[in-house]
Amino acid sequence: MSGNPPSHHDPAASRVAGPGPWGPLPGHARTVIVGGGLAGVELAAALAGHGAEDVLLLEAGPGEELSHIHMTHPRGPATEVVFAPDRDPHFHRPWLSDAPPHYTGISGLRCRLGGRSLYWHGVILPLEDWALRPPAWPAEVVADLTTTAAGGPSWYDRVTADLTAWSGGVLWDPAQPARTPFGGREFHPLPRACRHLPGTDRWEAYTALAAWRGPGGRPTPPPGVRVRCDTEVLAVDVRDGRARGVRVRAADGTVATVAADTVVLCAGTVESTRLAAQALTEAGALRAPRLGGLADHIVQGFVVRLPAGRLPAPGSYHLPADPVLRSYLRMDVYDEGHGEALLDVRVTGEQLPNEDSVVECRPSAGQPWRAHVRTELLPEDHKMIGGQRDLLRDFWAAAARELGLPATALEFAGFGDADRDNTRVLPDHTRGQSTGRPETWASLLGTEDHEGGSLPLGRLLDARQAFPALPGLYAAGPAVFPRLGAANPSLTTIALSRRLASLLAAG
Repeated sequence: MSGNPPSHHDPAASRVAGPGPWGPLPGHARTVIVGGGLAGVELAAALAGHGAEDVLLLEAGPGEELSHIHMTHPRGPATEVVFAPDRDPHFHRPWLSDAPPHYTGISGLRCRLGGRSLYWHGVILPLEDWALRPPAWPAEVVADLTTTAAGGPSWYDRVTADLTAWSGGVLWDPAQPARTPFGGREFHPLPRACRHLPGTDRWEAYTALAAWRGPGGRPTPPPGVRVRCDTEVLAVDVRDGRARGVRVRAADGTVATVAADTVVLCAGTVESTRLAAQALTEAGALRAPRLGGLADHIVQGFVVRLPAGRLPAPGSYHLPADPVLRSYLRMDVYDEGHGEALLDVRVTGEQLPNEDSVVECRPSAGQPWRAHVRTELLPEDHKMIGGQRDLLRDFWAAAARELGLPATALEFAGFGDADRDNTRVLPDHTRGQSTGRPETWASLLGTEDHEGGSLPLGRLLDARQAFPALPGLYAAGPAVFPRLGAANPSLTTIALSRRLASLLAAG
C-alpha cells in the first residue's frame, strides 16, 4: 500500500537499499498500479490474464512473507495481530485523525505486499440491491456487476465461481446445515472464500497472491507484471493536464519519477484519496486538496462465554441485510475448550455518504503531503445505531431464553466510546469474562478496514473508473463505491478490479 513506511520499526531492518530483490526501478511502465493490497494485486493479475504487458505494481512495504495470518498463527494470536497492531510490524497509519477516537487506534494500513488481503476472513457477500442501484451507482456498473458483462456472466457471478473453485468447491463449511435456528431466527452459513490446511486449525482467505507464491515464499508475478516493493509513492506526476506517472521514494531514500501511460490508485481509501486530491488540485480541478464522502461500516455487537452444548456448531452465520436498518446480523461461534464456547454477535450497517466526512491534505514543503481525516454521522446514521442496538437486545433476550439463562440486559456506551471498542474481542479480554454475562462493544469508524466512498463512481469517477478531470488516472478499491451497503466490500472490490482490467485491456 502507498504511504510512508511504518514509523514504529526500522524500515532498514527489513528492506534492501538500491535495486534489491525486485530489480531496478524502471523509468517507464505502460500501467502503474499504486498499492499491492487486495484491489491492486487483483488488478495486476487480471491485466496479466488479458495479456497486458509492462504493468508495474508498486508497494510501500516489504514482500518477503506472503502468508495469511491465520495460516501462520492460531486464532488467538492472529486476532491479537489484527486488534493489537503494536504487535504487527506491518501496521502503519499514514494519516492524522481530526475526529478522534475515530480513525485512530487500530485504524490503519498493513504495509506489505498483499496488504489487508492477508488479514481478512474471506467474507464474500454482494452489495445489497437497495444500495447497489442507480442513481447512486452508474447503471452501466450495476449491470456489469449483477446481470451481464461483455456478453457473458456478471462480474459477481464470475468472481463467485472462481472463489468457490479456489475454496475447494464450497464457500462455507460443508458440515454446517443450510439453515441454523437460534435465538428465534434462522441463520445461513456465512459465505467465505477460505482454504484449510488439512489436519490443523490453520486456514487462509483468498488472495490473488496465492498464484504468485514462488520458491522461498517470494512472489513470482505472471508474465507482463513487475513488482517493486519497499517503494513509497509520494504523488502522482501531473503535467499538461494529465497524469504522466508517479513520484516515488525507494527504501534507500532515492526519489525518482516513473513515467506511465496509465496510473491506477489502489493504495487503500485514505491514501488513494490523498493522492487523488493532491493530483486534482495540482491539475486545477480542485481549489483545495480536500475530498468528501468518506464512509465506513457502523458495527456494534456483544461477546459472551456460554456452555458449548446448546449453541450452534462452531462456525460463522448470518442473516440477510434488513433494508430499513441498512444492516445485517452476523454470529460467530468459537470452541473455547473445557465445554465452553464464545458467542460473538455483531450488526454491520452502512454509514451514509457525507460531504462533511473528508480526507484533506495539508500542503507542505516536503512530500508526501500528510492526510487528515474527519468523519461525521448523519441523523440517519444515529437512527440506525439505535435500531442496531434494539436488534441486538432482542436477539440476546431470545437466545438467553432458549439457553435457559437469565435475560441480562445489554448495556451500551455512547457510540465512539474508546473504552468499549472492538478490542473487547481480544482473547486477553474474553478469557476473563464471566460465563453467561455478555459485554457489548462498537467499532470506531475507520477500524473495520471497510472505509470507502471518497472517490465515488458516477461523481468523481466515470463508469470506467477514470477521473474525467485528469486523463490517465484511474482508481479501484472501496474508495470508488458511491454507497457501501452493509456487505463486506471484498467481493465487490475484486469484481471491480477485474472489470477495470477488462476495460483497460480493451483500450
